[in-house]
Amino acid sequence: MEKQTELFKGELMEEKLRLYFLNNGYYVARGIKYVFEGNEITDIDLFLYGRVSSLSRERTNVDIKNKKSPKAFERILWAKGLQQLLGFDSCVVATTDRKEVVRKYGHRHDTTILDGSFLQKLSYNNIERISEEELLALFNSIKSYKEFKNQTWKTLYEKSKSRLLSELDFSGYNSTLIILYYFIKKCFDAQKKEIALRATYIILSHSFLILDYILKDIAFLEPDQRKSILSDGFKYGNLGQEGVDRTIEMAVKIASSKMSVSQIKKSLDTTEMDILKEYYSKVETIKGIFKWAISFEKKAFEKSLTKPNDLDIELKGSLALMLDFFKINRKDFFELYK
Repeated sequence: MEKQTELFKGELMEEKLRLYFLNNGYYVARGIKYVFEGNEITDIDLFLYGRVSSLSRERTNVDIKNKKSPKAFERILWAKGLQQLLGFDSCVVATTDRKEVVRKYGHRHDTTILDGSFLQKLSYNNIERISEEELLALFNSIKSYKEFKNQTWKTLYEKSKSRLLSELDFSGYNSTLIILYYFIKKCFDAQKKEIALRATYIILSHSFLILDYILKDIAFLEPDQRKSILSDGFKYGNLGQEGVDRTIEMAVKIASSKMSVSQIKKSLDTTEMDILKEYYSKVETIKGIFKWAISFEKKAFEKSLTKPNDLDIELKGSLALMLDFFKINRKDFFELYK
């Protein structure tokens, strides 16, 4: 890696808190843009995702203000409102303010307060991870000239992160696969393969987190039911097969298409998604997928990047499955980093 990027005061506090929550078992994403229909509304300092049990997940937005005048009451109002807009389970405000009244106000409105006394105890002697700023600098150095119309890799990464806020569903997963496929292909570019591997790891972690949220609702169904729901979701997104069928029928009537409804439906009904349906419907996969999301996030931020051949057997297997799905030869990919 190049010389470590110097962090500003606010950035350093965000990194400290990210490490704190990572060490407490959360999946943590930092600096996520909250976007609605292409309009950027605000940034979320930290997004926390926890696997509480087989049935439930916890999503939390964290607001961090490391300033002399933190305006703590205002931040509580802002964080609580954002929590409700996003449908999250909880919110946290980290503030340098130490007043007891701030803690009381937060408690009254179900907002966890991490005050100045707590923040002062946090250390940052991290030697294993690069910072968000360093990762963004790497991604910002490369553009996609063809597939994504001159967008930087940083932009693609930011868009993938944003899906974690409001697209933890089949449509979000399918959109993430498009970016994942792009970065896996870029691993074959000798000049970009190291950065492309980091990008592959982090987007793969996003895809696993989305799947974990989807799978929590179907984990206790019968195997055939799980497979059916996954098959429809992977093929047709959030609408499912019935919704897509209705949309096709309406579109054909409006557009007077030369293709029949049955022809269009048949073109969509492929077996390409079967490999995903079979793998992600397995009980052992459902149990491990949150752990894989955390592990690949960690790999993406490692200062000394782990090569695909050196991944543990579960991570290597999950990556290999995606290579199979994208019809990319496993041997060719793994030999890139020997």
